[in-house]
Amino acid sequence: MEATPAALAGELLDLWRVILKGSTRELYRLLDEIELSLTQLKLLHVLVEREAEVSVKELAEAMSISLPSASRTVDALLQRGLVERREDTDDRRMKRVSATQAARELIDRVDTARLHGLEDWAAHLPQDARSALMEALALIPPREDADRS
Repeated sequence: MEATPAALAGELLDLWRVILKGSTRELYRLLDEIELSLTQLKLLHVLVEREAEVSVKELAEAMSISLPSASRTVDALLQRGLVERREDTDDRRMKRVSATQAARELIDRVDTARLHGLEDWAAHLPQDARSALMEALALIPPREDADRS
């Protein structure tokens, strides 16, 4: 089979489905416990990964959602103590937001649950498959320009 982008994407989707099928129990349990929507969770990921204050407009653009939706999401997370919001020093009409320590800890819990699920999945692979997968992953250069959200 030729390794066209479409063929590789199809194989990766199949792999993704296999990984998700056997690695999400702990993650889903945690997501149920923390009672956040996927939009709220994604917004927290964006804020934690950016490590700096951003405007609500920048969040909306990074997440491909409307400005009102981003604003409502920020409001809900503000009420839960997961984000901080302040006026921009140069433009008082603009609001800047950042993740709180509680948000950073919550995202760390989500990432840990994901990691445990992946470890459980990888533990069921034969050693030669794990080694081959490690070698293949080592060939992939990091995408520094990739949207990490």
